[in-house]
Amino acid sequence: MLALLEIFDPNHPPTPLRHRPHLVSLTTQNLLSEKTLAQISEIFSTPAGSRVVLDTSVLVADPNCLSCFPNCAIVIPLTVIEELDGLKARMDDVGRSARSALRSIEELRRKAGGSLKDPTPINGTDTSGTVQIEVNGIQHHLLIEHGLDPKVPDNRIIGAALGQATISPTCIVSNDAALRIKAAHLGLTALEHQPLSGGRNERPMGWSTFDTTVEVIDGLYQTEGIEKSDIAQAAGLYENNFAVLRCGSQSALVRCRDNELRLIQQSPPEAWGLRARNKEQRFALELLLDPQITVVALDGRAGTGKTVLAIAAGLEQVVEQHRYERLAVYRPLVPVGRADVGFLPGGLEEKLDPWMSAIHDAVVALTDDRSSRDARGLIDDLIARGQLTLESVTFLRGRSLQAQIVVVDEAQNLEPTTLKTILTRIGDGTKVIFTGDTSQIDAPYMGESNNALAVLVQAFSGQSCFGHITLEACERSEVASLAAELL
Repeated sequence: MLALLEIFDPNHPPTPLRHRPHLVSLTTQNLLSEKTLAQISEIFSTPAGSRVVLDTSVLVADPNCLSCFPNCAIVIPLTVIEELDGLKARMDDVGRSARSALRSIEELRRKAGGSLKDPTPINGTDTSGTVQIEVNGIQHHLLIEHGLDPKVPDNRIIGAALGQATISPTCIVSNDAALRIKAAHLGLTALEHQPLSGGRNERPMGWSTFDTTVEVIDGLYQTEGIEKSDIAQAAGLYENNFAVLRCGSQSALVRCRDNELRLIQQSPPEAWGLRARNKEQRFALELLLDPQITVVALDGRAGTGKTVLAIAAGLEQVVEQHRYERLAVYRPLVPVGRADVGFLPGGLEEKLDPWMSAIHDAVVALTDDRSSRDARGLIDDLIARGQLTLESVTFLRGRSLQAQIVVVDEAQNLEPTTLKTILTRIGDGTKVIFTGDTSQIDAPYMGESNNALAVLVQAFSGQSCFGHITLEACERSEVASLAAELL
């Protein structure tokens, strides 16, 4: 279960890498349990101070792997850069990972002053390793002595590792079993790379949990607010961040506003009859129903309720409260995986209908009997009255959205330039909600850190008009929860 799958896709052969079909292998970025992490730590560990030569398959499987080797001197053969360059144009997960790895290496190159020919620290910590790109030093004569062709990329990487072994003890890390077998036969230490986590915990969550004293919680309930400085751990909270304050069996939910931690209302808010099932959804509803918050970002894995919360809040404020004139839902037209549906028949509404099925499903969940027929009738009625529009992001340029509540679904498939286009369309009295799962990206050239949703959270954090929540608990079904956690 822990090993990476090695797959060759005959429909997308990487032309420059016809000798290396193993490079199409990828691992699903999982949120691993503590038990799994313990198993990995036993299976794989690189001795501190080692010289590590990385194979292309490692960077493709885990583009963030450079930080996984503390106190190690990481060497990337130039052959690896060439192979990543050959993979970057692919429109699948392999190409996306290759581009992400190249961006990481390029960032380090710029920090190094223009070249990685010398060892460069990866970060400023005490345990930081170094990285360099090795151009020379391939031991051609050793490869030829053992019957290996120096022109084969696999063999050139092994030859580069043999050259590094003349400097200090060296191990080669690869997810290609054949490469590890050949490297070990030539006397190198060969290891398989095991990614330790998907890295989701590194991004801001929008909420935190702090331990405090009984006196602080009692005082909070009496005054309904305390200074942020009263909780030492809360110093890093941004405006409109939330926190759970705990002391034994006592707890309080607070929101950061104007450097205060304010107790959120005891009666849970409702949106179109929908109530929060967990604390993250409660925090999300607080932002969605607050007219002072004009930009909201909801991130979370599948089944956490992002879309249904946004649609419910939109219907509540358009139909019931008449706070906005219209609920406008926009989605990018990006197919799942590599399968494209091609041209669709019919007019504009018929062409968009398959892409808007997720919105229909969200309305189904909001009906009393969860009836698809009732949901379709409600959608048609709202569209006829001009209170609901379903459109593609493609048609936003040049628009000016006034007095609307705008929901941009699947925002992780949008580019940052598109994000700017959307936000510059927002007029007075309009609220915009971005929803998405940054771990499920179908658009080419997008990664977990450079998509519109991630860029929005990074750029707007701390603004009084902005709020962000990452939802964790899957509420769709037991099967969906298991799939999101285990696959």
